Amino acid sequence: MKNNGFTLIEVLVASSVLMMVISTVVPIISLITEHQSLLSDRRTFNYYLHDELQPYLHQQETALPTNYSETIHNKTVTFEFQMVNELVKGCAEWQNVKNNNEVICLYGYREK
Repeated sequence: MKNNGFTLIEVLVASSVLMMVISTVVPIISLITEHQSLLSDRRTFNYYLHDELQPYLHQQETALPTNYSETIHNKTVTFEFQMVNELVKGCAEWQNVKNNNEVICLYGYREK
């Protein structure tokens, strides 16, 4: 007798192995995508904060403290600039992918 196909047991074993692989890989890909978005936002908002801090460092007539919000990549980012001792402190605050508030601060000396 010649056997040209799969038996029911072989199909069940193969499908269960496939389901185990899928159930392991999908959450990992979701977690990686979430962390990628989190790190991308941090990098982007850090660049924006650096650019927004420059006028306060190089122009003496800019008033401190200052607080304003902007929408960047569909997220509301609040920028705050103030003097701390001799340094200008600039902070950006936003709500990240995990719905936590996140803050990044940069410091710089004013030109004299």
